Amino acid sequence: MLNTDHEFLALAEGVDTTFALTSRDGTGIVMRVAGGGVDAGDDPVFNVELDHADWLEAASQSPTPGTQHVLAHLAPRGTGTVLGDTTVFAQHVQLVRRAVEMLSNRAAATRERASGSLAAVTGRYVRIDVDPWGACDVFVETVGSGRPVLLLHTAGADGRQYHGLFTLAELFPGRQLIAFDLPWHGRSNPSYESDNLDYSLTSESYTACVAAVISALDLPEPPVIVGASMAGAAVIEMAARHPSSIAGVVSCQAGPRVANRHNAWQRSPLVNQTLFVPEWTCGLMSPHSPKIDRDRVWWGYSQGGFGVYERDIRYYTDCWDIDNVREMLENEAPPIVLMSGAYDYSVPSAATRELAAQIPSAIYRPMPELGHFPHAENPPVFAQHLAWALAAIDAAAVPGTED
Repeated sequence: MLNTDHEFLALAEGVDTTFALTSRDGTGIVMRVAGGGVDAGDDPVFNVELDHADWLEAASQSPTPGTQHVLAHLAPRGTGTVLGDTTVFAQHVQLVRRAVEMLSNRAAATRERASGSLAAVTGRYVRIDVDPWGACDVFVETVGSGRPVLLLHTAGADGRQYHGLFTLAELFPGRQLIAFDLPWHGRSNPSYESDNLDYSLTSESYTACVAAVISALDLPEPPVIVGASMAGAAVIEMAARHPSSIAGVVSCQAGPRVANRHNAWQRSPLVNQTLFVPEWTCGLMSPHSPKIDRDRVWWGYSQGGFGVYERDIRYYTDCWDIDNVREMLENEAPPIVLMSGAYDYSVPSAATRELAAQIPSAIYRPMPELGHFPHAENPPVFAQHLAWALAAIDAAAVPGTED
């Protein structure tokens, strides 16, 4: 089966290693990947060992949300472990992921969708100046017209994550959808006053950048700002630090703080960043989201600048904490909608509900069909949730909390 799968063979090109997938009851398989193909092997370099029940979840056609990927079951989050050379595992985690997908036949069951046209999207650059970066030319894309909605991409990615949503602009009449690439990301180069490898991100520089982009765009009114994951934290910080510059917040996949997302492999000279980073992130999506969209998220993460994802994750893990801005959100904060995809095992829905309970102006809405990248992994489904959130903010009324 693996020897006829185009994706596995493409990932296996140039590889020469042997690994095992085993259960703690002693059952399992050993695979030798070499010469662009796979055969039975022995003496594995690394062994991914899970409980039998965890393998059943990871390989299930309909896994319990949050159990859909091997990485979800490894310590410290789960009880699974990697025996042997863990660096070689990090170098080949893409093979483990695809092998499990194929052996479970999940790959054949994924849904596809036709992609829409981006012909109506326009792009341009705006100049901003942000301490400590200095002058930056930031790439901005827009579609539609009317009340502005500013869309922030996730760590290490860029505004192309919103292309799927852009093709559904007709679902947002009277709205202008706007996405931009942070400096050092996508089509925004490093600043003119910093070296390529000088990039870092803090609460202050992140929110100052967003505020500077809003100012440079000269919008007719303050925008609603939307973000997921790292950007889901940043939009809440915007509500605390720059409340007068925005009309409301839609934050997805954010908790009071985050753990277990940073590791040395994200910037290691021994691990290919363009393979490891997309694999570290792709399992967070719902296995029921269309493969064409999940593959585009994977592809976007394979294109990040060296070290940028790791620096973004440092902001997310070291700087973001609701305790840092809680008091700023108690009085004049704009409306805040918190939404959570059920399949995200990095920020479980319980963490988003906990965050919502700590922000007086926040309401919570679950997204049971989605995962960590709701805006990109299934744009038509996310569009329905986003339309609900925008309507709630427009009404400046909280209709209640859903469970």
